[in-house]
Amino acid sequence: MLKLSHILDGVSVVEIASYIPGPLCGALLASLGATVVKIERPGGDPMRAFPPSDHSGEHPLFAILNRTKQCYTLNLRQPADQTKLYDLIRSADVLIDGLRPGALGRLGLTDETLLETNPRLLIVAISGLPPEHPHRHMALHDLNAQSLAGVLAASADDPRTPGVHAADMVSGLAAAAGVLAGLLARHTSNRGGRIETSLLSAAQWLNMPALALALAGLLTDDTLNGQFACYRLYQTADHRYLAVAALEAHFWQRVCTVIERPDLIPLQYDRSAQPMVISALSDIFRQRPLHEWQAIFDSLDTCVSPVLTPLDAARERSIMPDAGFGSLFTVQD
Repeated sequence: MLKLSHILDGVSVVEIASYIPGPLCGALLASLGATVVKIERPGGDPMRAFPPSDHSGEHPLFAILNRTKQCYTLNLRQPADQTKLYDLIRSADVLIDGLRPGALGRLGLTDETLLETNPRLLIVAISGLPPEHPHRHMALHDLNAQSLAGVLAASADDPRTPGVHAADMVSGLAAAAGVLAGLLARHTSNRGGRIETSLLSAAQWLNMPALALALAGLLTDDTLNGQFACYRLYQTADHRYLAVAALEAHFWQRVCTVIERPDLIPLQYDRSAQPMVISALSDIFRQRPLHEWQAIFDSLDTCVSPVLTPLDAARERSIMPDAGFGSLFTVQD
């Protein structure tokens, strides 16, 4: 049986990154068997004490992202600590650079000097904005990336603050994919180099369906942003929500049959009828609490699901069987 948890055994990673994207990349590589050494600045990764922290004074997300790493504090402004970093770099396969663009270079730790020290080193940089962006060096967080990529305005509803750090997470995944591709390429070239991704690039990939439609002048025809009754959220009697994603005709037919509104079946993609259909479904779903609708739809194949709270989702063993990332990959013989 293929064991992905050991596929990167022997690979050494040095991580100079804080918060989510870089540490997520390191955590994913560690889950595949890599040894990850995390370098923190004096005072530590700000994510350690980011509110809210648990009883230990440490943010739970920091604990999950860094639980398998060796953590050291280095002040890279000091020559002695730079020497310690170079000692690590000489035997490393990967350097994760999650600092602002050019920050390592301003400390004298340029790509040239790092690759001169270790020509096989893969330098994986995660920045806020891609290299070609005119404001490349501006500060950026997840919310900014989602706003600039059109994600926040892609919904038919008014833009809202998202509850998921999607750009952070996807940029970390993209960086990990870049590492795997770089390691594969290095088998042939025996040379390292620089791989770069950004939060904005990640958010743009996330929003690719809407961006593709916008470029084609068809954004108003998007069926996946809540404009159609068959694909949107509905409030229930207890102020919870159901997610209805009955895009296919047979799923929509079953939903309409269950709610005893067969007259709505032929109106699934009738644009002029959508306000009426949405209003009808909204009225119906507000008549029962979420658990009653869940009991009805759980036994049917309709693409209707409850909107779980984070606590609900964390309690679902099938979703999160442990505190790590092993569940991201499943391999069978």
